[in-house]
Amino acid sequence: MFMGRFLLVVLLLTACSVGAPPRAATVTPSPNAATPKHGPAPSRSAFLAVVGGPKNSSVSLVASDGTVIATTAVDLAPFRMHVLMSWTSATRTRLYYLNAGSEVRYLAPDGTTGTVTRIGLGATEQAGFAVSPDDASIAVAVFSYTLVSGPPAAATYSGMRLYVEDLHGGGHHVDIFSSTTVAEFPIGWTSGKLVIAVSAQSCCQAQPINPYDATSYHVADPATGKRLASLCDNSLGPEGPVEPAGAICFESATEPRYQHWDGTLFQERGLGPGTVPNPGAGNALAPDGTRVAVGGTSPSIRLVPGPPGSVEELVSEAGYVFGWLDSDRIVFQAQGSNALSVLELDTKATADISPGGAYLGTLPTALT
Repeated sequence: MFMGRFLLVVLLLTACSVGAPPRAATVTPSPNAATPKHGPAPSRSAFLAVVGGPKNSSVSLVASDGTVIATTAVDLAPFRMHVLMSWTSATRTRLYYLNAGSEVRYLAPDGTTGTVTRIGLGATEQAGFAVSPDDASIAVAVFSYTLVSGPPAAATYSGMRLYVEDLHGGGHHVDIFSSTTVAEFPIGWTSGKLVIAVSAQSCCQAQPINPYDATSYHVADPATGKRLASLCDNSLGPEGPVEPAGAICFESATEPRYQHWDGTLFQERGLGPGTVPNPGAGNALAPDGTRVAVGGTSPSIRLVPGPPGSVEELVSEAGYVFGWLDSDRIVFQAQGSNALSVLELDTKATADISPGGAYLGTLPTALT
């Protein structure tokens, strides 16, 4: 029931659907393409990498060959206790981002920007959001904190609220969840349902095994907040970013559990890559759920499974895998390097896409 990213790439390249919106691949690239790391650069993907600058001071759309398609400066949030709370959200045609923590703006591949809505926040509140792929709705989580005096100043968590409304105009507003203890925020949409990261009240001292510091994922009805599925409960947590196929759930003493967004196991459908190394190495599930790109220090970036019954080496040096740009390209960082790079699996060509930014996902969105 989930449309994989490979299918979306085909649609982007053929543009065969009636009324299809403009795609990033049709945009004329800017001239500042990066120098390939080794030999020729990867070919141009229909997907663009979303890259955040230092401390979220900018956001950029970067092609797989290293060309910066569009970029804009971002005003920093005045209050930020959870550094991995969702501050960007991609749809089929635009990237949305939080400016100064509460103004929802967009960046299009042609470089245009604008404000679409504002989130009402108090001085000690932080917001995270996800816009639906059709640019119609926005889901917003607001975390509230209470300042505590003393050296140094601290803040204690006092609760959260989660609501959904029209992106433009704020109509059809519905409050779907609130709590004084748990901390959850939206990270995407799949098949019209809301994907929510069950996370921590503040974050993070170290790099977690997924980009949201999530212990599990919930899939909910955006109209009522009713939970429809839960992924990675009672595990070590999901690893890697969300993908169309679902999530890897790491277990403490058994092989990983692979779950689709409806909660069913891959194994029930005859799928699942099988055993991959322990969490923390930077492992990322492929968009179609058949493979895992494996990072780590022993001693290379690999693909599991590779050719039938084997493991394929992708990069001879050790490194961290941040995710898949599309079905044939991964985003990684070599050990000892600050640069984000794209690797094209078919040709093994690589190119830097950022000298030191954070990989935040893809445009168009990975989930639909």
